[in-house]
Amino acid sequence: MLFLVDAMLGNIAKKLRVLGFDSEYFSNIDDSKLIEKAKNENRIIISRDHHLIERAIKHNILLVYITKENEIEQFLEILKITHLQLDEISGDSARCTKCNSLTSKISKLELENKIPQGVLEYNEKFWKCVGCHQIYWEGTHIKNLQEFVRKIKLKS
Repeated sequence: MLFLVDAMLGNIAKKLRVLGFDSEYFSNIDDSKLIEKAKNENRIIISRDHHLIERAIKHNILLVYITKENEIEQFLEILKITHLQLDEISGDSARCTKCNSLTSKISKLELENKIPQGVLEYNEKFWKCVGCHQIYWEGTHIKNLQEFVRKIKLKS
């Protein structure tokens, strides 16, 4: 599934990316361009913008209208419409949170002097974005996201 997440839901886009879902996000894009992109790329629009949702319906675009404030509840709205299967977060399947590109494993040896020494000492697995070259590892942030996914699964 391909998603197009509107400007109001940047954190949702990042979480979808970490979970491995292709999720385009633009902080500033005209609604008509967003609708055109969704149509051309067969993307599902995720939005809180009622006017955008109305326009997307007129164009027969698949969509998820987010009405909740809480991110867990928002994800439950997404799951209800899309029937996504949430798996454990893994760097092997995650996408770059910055640019949405795929990531690939990278050797620890290749990262010498490119990331903090403490990160190298306490982590064994690393990934590099094939698009923007951002380096990732499974640190505390991933553990927090795993807990987020666990809470969603308990409520779904």
